Amino acid sequence: MQDRQKGLLLTAFGVLVLSPDALVLRWLAAEAMSVLAWRGLLMAIGLGLLLAWRYRAGLPAAARRCGRTGLGCALCYCGSTIGFVQAISLAGAANTLLILSVAPLIAAALAWLFLGERLALRTLLAILICVGGVGLIVADEAPGNSLAGNAWALAAATLLAGNFTLARSKPAVDMSPALIPGALLVSLLGFLFGGTPALSPTQWAGLAFMAGVLLPLAFMLIQLGPRWISGTEVGLLLLLEVVLGPLWVWWLLGEAPSSQVLLGGALIFVTLCVHGLLGWRRVAPVG
Repeated sequence: MQDRQKGLLLTAFGVLVLSPDALVLRWLAAEAMSVLAWRGLLMAIGLGLLLAWRYRAGLPAAARRCGRTGLGCALCYCGSTIGFVQAISLAGAANTLLILSVAPLIAAALAWLFLGERLALRTLLAILICVGGVGLIVADEAPGNSLAGNAWALAAATLLAGNFTLARSKPAVDMSPALIPGALLVSLLGFLFGGTPALSPTQWAGLAFMAGVLLPLAFMLIQLGPRWISGTEVGLLLLLEVVLGPLWVWWLLGEAPSSQVLLGGALIFVTLCVHGLLGWRRVAPVG
């Protein structure tokens, strides 16, 4: 398997694992900073265990290899996580996902400015079509507007793109260990400004599974993506969450999406499939 194909598959699978995240946050319906306190702590523990299993005694060395770039990734992860959860709380899932959809554009600009990467025409077209698909989804729900929530979402999109660009700048280094201090910083800020949320035992179990199992696995895979594909393409694949989020809500909460939401989701899904297949064919071995 070619490195680019590996990057596409790992990132896509990571996004699939991440996709119930917004659903869980809506289901918990708790104050954002108090959720972040435990979400960050569980994420750090889960990712630490996962990376310890992967690297064994070599984990400290893997963490040291991240260097100052890893510190930047950690800070970007911390900021984007806080921004995402705050935006979900203030602006709703629809507005948040719409604004997060500009992350590939920001990643493309950062990669062009700092890494000298050119943006393929097919990727630019895919971004524009996907943003149109997200627009269809959001226009249908028409959530209440929140300036503060929109600002948090834009900050999350910018920092998410920054994380991918930093990881892309050191393709030979796995930046996943850098997410552990980032998650611990999220937890520290959450405990300082939030505390412990009042949740039922079932909700605690859901939070533990999402933050302690699914999030570490998802972000480890997504963080590996920029080693083999551009940060722009990683951000583009993350738009799958915009499609899958409403489907999770439909299945588990019984909120059936309208035909317009389904149309927007189908547009994004088909575009990403075509874009991925074109990229896959471009690197397929000859003969």
